[in-house]
Amino acid sequence: MESAVSRKVVYRLYPSRSQEAALLDMLGLHQRLYNAALEQRIAAWRLQRKSLSAYDQSRDLTELRAADERYAALNAQSAQVTLHRLHLAFQAFFSRCKNGATPGFPRFKAFDRFSGWGYKTHGDGFRFTPGDGNRHGKLRLSGIGTISVRGRARTPGDAKTCEIQRKAGRWYASLSVSCRPQRTGGTQAIGLDWGVETFATIAHENATFSAIENPRFTRQAQAALESAQQNLARKAKRSKNRAKARLPVAAIHRKTAAKRLDFLRQQSAKIVAQSWLIATETLAIKNMTRSAKGTIESPGRNVAQKAGLNREILATAPRKSLDMIRYKAAEAGIAFIEVPSRKVKPSQTCSGCWKQRKKALSERMHICACGLILSRDQNAARVNLWWSVCMLLAAYRTIAGREPTGCLAQSA
Repeated sequence: MESAVSRKVVYRLYPSRSQEAALLDMLGLHQRLYNAALEQRIAAWRLQRKSLSAYDQSRDLTELRAADERYAALNAQSAQVTLHRLHLAFQAFFSRCKNGATPGFPRFKAFDRFSGWGYKTHGDGFRFTPGDGNRHGKLRLSGIGTISVRGRARTPGDAKTCEIQRKAGRWYASLSVSCRPQRTGGTQAIGLDWGVETFATIAHENATFSAIENPRFTRQAQAALESAQQNLARKAKRSKNRAKARLPVAAIHRKTAAKRLDFLRQQSAKIVAQSWLIATETLAIKNMTRSAKGTIESPGRNVAQKAGLNREILATAPRKSLDMIRYKAAEAGIAFIEVPSRKVKPSQTCSGCWKQRKKALSERMHICACGLILSRDQNAARVNLWWSVCMLLAAYRTIAGREPTGCLAQSA
């Protein structure tokens, strides 16, 4: 039997008025606890040069619960989760300092910027009961009551942890579910080349190509977003009208993100369903989206154009896309290979003769002296495919000591 894995499932909450008021009160308690714990750490270092640990603050939490009835009524594990999040923020800060990156000291959280809280164990603070057919259900929260939720888990499983989130005036529950996903692959070996002009170009083992168009959700919402942001900018700071004007901006971002996520889920599922081998190049997103501003001594060039390109790159969520394909390929038990870009250089290597020639980013056609003419993306996708097939063949011959059979033999 396959081992259980953890998957996130997000449900939208539909609380009553009294339940929403209780949720807001609980959110305020966790926000104040986070800020108080941060202030305690800062004071301990300034006055005593002492670094507090998560254990130290959890011990102080016991005293706080004994002295304050509001926190005594708060689920103890959920309060510990809030303290642990602050601990993780400090760990990330020290890691950045050690690596020479921009530190980014943990900040105090305003109420509107504090997203929510969590629970560590099912049955302690929260209990989820799924509905018929694993759709929708009921979520019981300590101190809140039973709330109706809507959503669906693709694979049934046991809820382990829960995070309550508030986004743009709506409430969500993100459950970590232990399950055994079952997914099947196909019979094709394909090579992927991710892009901006076209979301993905696919090279098939039968020497044909297909493409997934870029939906450009961010660009579609740009006009509405600019209008909503301009309206927000006209409102007086810390006014009720500004708080109301913030909601349409958040709603546009939420809808755009939801469309993008749904698109990535559908496309990654289709790709896995048709394949027994998926080959794609390793993407260095941080390097790809590096700013062109430069420095005062050596200012950059084409800064606005590069900023626009960076925005388009990030709008396609390439890292999340590959992560989805990777874990779905693992569920289906099919091969997922990331071609080392620096070594193979798919954009500069000819898939016909394997010679390399440096190309400018504006050069969108691959024209080689060997006579091969393809689009740049088609050629890169085929390079990814053939390199991965060759690596699999070499590994099979080494391990098995004989020629392959089945799909690998057909691809060879």
